[in-house]
Amino acid sequence: MKKLFIILFVVSTGLSVQSYAQETDMPTNKELRKARPNYISIGFGLNRGSVRDFATSPLTYKGTLFSFSGGYQRYDDLRDTRLNIRFNVGGYRYSRSEGIPTSSGATGYVLFVNYAKLYRLKRYSNNKWNFKVGGMLDVVTDVRINSQLLNAAVGYEVFNTLYASGKVTRTFVRSELKQKKFLFIKYKLRPRVAQLSYQLNLPVINGYARNGFAYLGNERIGEVPLFNGYQYKLFSGFRISSTLAYTRQMANGNMWRVAYIWDAYTSGGQQNRFEMAHHIAEFSLLFHLNKNKQL
Repeated sequence: MKKLFIILFVVSTGLSVQSYAQETDMPTNKELRKARPNYISIGFGLNRGSVRDFATSPLTYKGTLFSFSGGYQRYDDLRDTRLNIRFNVGGYRYSRSEGIPTSSGATGYVLFVNYAKLYRLKRYSNNKWNFKVGGMLDVVTDVRINSQLLNAAVGYEVFNTLYASGKVTRTFVRSELKQKKFLFIKYKLRPRVAQLSYQLNLPVINGYARNGFAYLGNERIGEVPLFNGYQYKLFSGFRISSTLAYTRQMANGNMWRVAYIWDAYTSGGQQNRFEMAHHIAEFSLLFHLNKNKQL
């Protein structure tokens, strides 16, 4: 009986020590945060946009804007945190050749500021597929200048949206150099790490600041009626956006990314409804800020 007690004591002690050793080998949340890769991004691209402002005209203006962006991103398989600023500048135009020829143009400026935080769904994720959910706050301000509209020459809106976001990522890893042959042509596939991702953002709360009907606040001469006659409405209008991106890691740990960004929104109301859409093709570079060179 005494021997049996000694054996059980030794076995239980060994299991406790092993369990403690395994727990101490697991990184803490603080260690995970510290090891999470950090990146600064710089991007440029083109935005094919369209806008319609029923307060001035039912016509749809379309044009191409230059897009410039910068941001900070901290992410790995477990968490994704991003702060991004994007500025677009260019022109919109409407023209009609049938009947009486008509043409009108406007200069447009658009500023996007968004912050997102996503968390991994462990149950559905693995080494190749990663599913994340979370939220994103996005504020967009657009300004349009069209001198042909006289007292309504300057129009501007501010939309702020709280999104529920979902993101799926497919990771492609080639760890060894591979030699291939197509017909009589030989080629090499070098080691690489790449990701293909798609993020969909659905509105939870949408609000906007918009002028009253017919831009009545712009009639005063010699004054700057910045928000004179403007109204802010919460839980009004609709907005939806998405991002499709391909990211490739370089040998030095930095990355490059090509992305297609779609963003469309509309205000409430009928007589003075506002509609705008953006189709942005963007190329960006991501510079890593720590020694961790893995995606």
